[in-house]
Formats: sequence, C-alpha cells, structure tokens
Amino acid sequence: MAYISDSTDFSTVNASVNTAIATPLPQGAVNFYYPSMVANTWYRYYDVDSANVIETGGLLIITSGISEQNGIIQKLSDLIVGSKYNIQLNYNLTVVGNAKLYIYSGTVLQSTHELSGSTSQTIEFTAKSTEDTIVIETSNIASLLRIDSITITTPPQTIPYLTGFTVKPASISALGDVTFTDGTNAVTPNQLQCEAYGYTYNKASGTCSTFRYNTNLNRAVANENNKTYGSNNSTQTGTNNTLVMGDSNTVRGFSRNGIIIGNNNEISNGVNNANVSGTYGIAQREGEVVLGGGGFSGEGIGKSQSSTISLSGTTTNSTATSLFVNGNSLTTIIARNSTSSFQGFEATVLGVRTGGSAASGSINDRICLRVTGLVFLKVVDQSSVDLGKFGTTGGWSSEMAFSGTNDMLFQVTGAANMNISWSVTLNLYEIKI
Repeated sequence: MAYISDSTDFSTVNASVNTAIATPLPQGAVNFYYPSMVANTWYRYYDVDSANVIETGGLLIITSGISEQNGIIQKLSDLIVGSKYNIQLNYNLTVVGNAKLYIYSGTVLQSTHELSGSTSQTIEFTAKSTEDTIVIETSNIASLLRIDSITITTPPQTIPYLTGFTVKPASISALGDVTFTDGTNAVTPNQLQCEAYGYTYNKASGTCSTFRYNTNLNRAVANENNKTYGSNNSTQTGTNNTLVMGDSNTVRGFSRNGIIIGNNNEISNGVNNANVSGTYGIAQREGEVVLGGGGFSGEGIGKSQSSTISLSGTTTNSTATSLFVNGNSLTTIIARNSTSSFQGFEATVLGVRTGGSAASGSINDRICLRVTGLVFLKVVDQSSVDLGKFGTTGGWSSEMAFSGTNDMLFQVTGAANMNISWSVTLNLYEIKI
C-alpha cells in the first residue's frame, strides 16, 4: 500500500507546485488543487511569501510570520474506507507557534489537529475515502515546524488475554522487543508469559522478542466458528462465523458472517455479511455479493469483477439524499474510489410514500425506477427510466453522484412534506486498470 510518498527525505518538495492562494486557507488550497491532484505527490501553497515551505537537509520546514498562512498538501492512496490509520510526525525541533494538520475527504474537511511537541506526535483518523487528503500548515504568528519524517500506518490490532494470564503483549519496538501490559501499566514479561504468547525469551538479557509460531496462541486468537476448506486460506484476528472454501483466500481482521468460495479472493477488514465467489474478487462494503472475474490472468485482486449491494434510506423534502449501504447509517460511499477504476452500474429503485403533510397525493404513492450508467472519476454518463408509478410522484428521481473526485454516492430526491422510504438494488461492473 502507498499511504504517503517522499516522507523521509522530502526530496521532491522543492520541485513541487507552489501556488499563491488568496481565498481562505487551507480550504481554498484544497479547492484549488483537488480536482487535478495526483495521489502521493506534494503540492505547496502560500498567501504572501513563496519561500516558506521548503526541504533542506532532508527536513520539511514550514514557517509563517504574522498574518501569513503556508502549507503543504498530499492526496493519499489505497486507504480502506472506514479503517483507522495513524499519522506519525517525527519533529526535528520543538514546534513553535500555530501549526495544524487537516484531513479532507474530497474538498470536505473531516478533522483538524493541533501540532505540538519536541520529538514526535501520533494522530489517528478514519478514512472516509480511499484517497483522503492531508494538509500541514503554519499560520498567523511567528511559527516554525521542522519535520524529520511522516509515516502513515494502520493501528496495531490488540491481542486478547490468554486464559490464566493477567498480562498480554502491548507493543513491539523497532528492535523487536515486546512490551506487555496489565491493562494499565507497561510490564516486562517473564519467560512463561513471553513464550505463552509465542515470542522468544532471552534469558541472558531478560527480554522478550518477536516472533515464533505458537499453536496455543493461534488457537486462542482464532475463532472456532470459522471454517476453512482448502490450502493457503487465511482468516485474520477477529474474524468470526466465516466460511472459506477454496485456495489462497483471505478474510481480513474483524469481519463477521462472511462466505468465500473460489481462489485468491478477499473480504476487507471490518466488512460483515459479505459473499465472494470466483477468482480475484474483493468485498469492501458490508452485505456485498461479489463475483470475481479472474483479475486478468492474476494481475491482482479486484481488477475485474461484478457485485451487488443493497441501499436504503428516507427523504422528507426535495433535497438530493445519499442512501445508506446495507442500511448502515455511517456508510454512504459505494465506490472502490480509485483513479483507475471504471464502473458500469444498474440500479433498480423503489420509493414508497409513508406519510407527510403535503395536501397532494397519499400514503402508498409509489414509483419504481431503473438508473443505468458508466462512471470514471466523477464523470457519469447515466439515464433513468420509469418502470412503473402510481399516485403523486412528481419530482421523485434518483442518480449516481459524487461528494468529491472519487467518492461515489447513490442519491434519491423526493418532494417537500412527503415522507418517502427508498430501497435500491445496485449492480456494479468494475474494471481496474
């Protein structure tokens, strides 16, 4: 995965685009760059002095004076929507003044974080798209930010307590030494504790280090409700009630109630109730039913596939409203958001009026639509046809839409003072180049 590029010596910073932005920052800079930004590439901005974001001696240095704002932007890649990530910034010098890190999905601000400290700082965020954008900025007063490196990683999965033990592994150092915890405090494990969790104990140094396979640990971490048939299949920690039949399939961690039949298929981290068959297919949305198309002779997972997902939601006015994936009120984005993904789609849409105060029409007025189209980036060629309707349904419609360059949504529009329930079966046909 390529979460961030050029984050150790910042060698491309001085050659990156550097633009004066007059609109309010950093939003104006994101609005300016986002439509054409290339993932994993630096972009700089300033409002007064173009020399305030530079690389020197392998450091990224961002400064600002009074009434100045200066920053640097990068669109990330290959994030998993809904997954948590850690951004670690290692500082060369204590942060001075006003420095912030912003996270955007498309052009929509998701979170703001104050930067401070003298050595390092870790910021956690949840991906809203596969290509969220980070912005690092200093502003307004005499500010100085000197960064040695930036890394983005997935937070480590926690290990459960083994039966009979009151400590468990908590972290692993860069040298491979394992620190344990009793739930509150860091603990140096003894030999029995270290080896019970599958690590190697060094009697001479009294240290515990990674990693040798331990069948007792494997049984403790795995869930007995998972069933696998075939070779080289993997169900990662936290997977539950899942059936895998075939070869070389993977179920990422903390997924429940999944089924895979075939080979080289995958269910993504935290995706529940998914079903994948065929070859080289990937399920990335809850409740998704995927048919893998072979991946162009094994070029990679998810390169050619079709899938079906269910969406639902309600409207009470004439505003375009995004429907929920599999009824999950936290999920409206339905694309595998990639600049190289081409998608055809067919959506059968059913809307039924359930109430409201509008004088025209009545409960049980209804419509069935079919929306079809072709998508690449945010360009949609689509059409809609009424399959049937009854009662007052003027203005009721549906379409594929976007919240950002690659954040694809399916939206419906009802009417003022009408409560309408919507259900959609969406078929997606995808090629990823």
